[in-house]
Amino acid sequence: MIHDKIEFYHSKGKLFLGIIFSLLFVAMGTFLIYVAYIESILIFFLILFTIVMLSFFAGANILKMFRGYPYIIITEEYIQLDPFTKSEVTIYFSDIENIKISEVSFQKILEIVLYEEDDYFAQLSLHNKIRLFMNRVTGFSLFTIGLNAIRKKERSALLGALDFIIQQKISIESTFIETAQKHHKEVDLLEKYNPTPEVERSINRSYFLKSYSHGFMIFALSFIFFYLLLGRNNNYLSYIIFNFIIYPFAKVLIDWLFGFKFRHKIEKQKGVTYYFKQLLYMFDFILFHVSFLIAPFGILFLLIRMVVIRIKR
Repeated sequence: MIHDKIEFYHSKGKLFLGIIFSLLFVAMGTFLIYVAYIESILIFFLILFTIVMLSFFAGANILKMFRGYPYIIITEEYIQLDPFTKSEVTIYFSDIENIKISEVSFQKILEIVLYEEDDYFAQLSLHNKIRLFMNRVTGFSLFTIGLNAIRKKERSALLGALDFIIQQKISIESTFIETAQKHHKEVDLLEKYNPTPEVERSINRSYFLKSYSHGFMIFALSFIFFYLLLGRNNNYLSYIIFNFIIYPFAKVLIDWLFGFKFRHKIEKQKGVTYYFKQLLYMFDFILFHVSFLIAPFGILFLLIRMVVIRIKR
């Protein structure tokens, strides 16, 4: 590091894992492309496109690993991303409006929000326009920083530096770099600039009404697909009616243990969350059908919780 700038480097471990997974998917895709060509031309071209993109991704990671260039440089006036490469971009502090924390596939992303993003995009090279175009299509800010892509020991310094950029706490007596280096341990930027509210863990009347409405949808689907269409088994009908009644008591224990936190993380994700939500629906459907096993523990949990609350009062 030179005195007039701070440098942040790629995590070699993350780069290595990215290379391995990319090459594995390329190898798998190469095998599937033959099958796809026989079955469907459209699927063939989709897989071919994916293989090409993953190949570029693996190649870029290999170059990052062996070149040893910094990922980010912060000076007294600007942030520079991917310096000394074709992807280099320079963002001046005066053009930054805010920093926003987002999550994609459970990975934290720092979005640099600009006052005039369109002007920045217009000035980019063709290479960067192609590379960053998808950020605009998917609703992200033009410039993003993958927090997990940075060396773990450097993350707190980066967060502190970004906080000072936003707060514009550049004093006359000390330089920005000196102040940011002293301050980075005191600031939790991830919480400070995270627009998502805290995890809602309330268990009240509203929670039970919402659980019953959710349980009713599962009951209706089960009634239509497994009762009406598959034989009108009265034992099964009695079974799903009973499970509908006790479903919230089974759900409350699961939510308290990990459900509230997991659903909150899903809501924080940007980009494609369709498959995550489908997995949640499948889990709830299974939970509904085993409610008779879990509900007694949920009722016991609520009784203990009620006693603890009264003792504290």
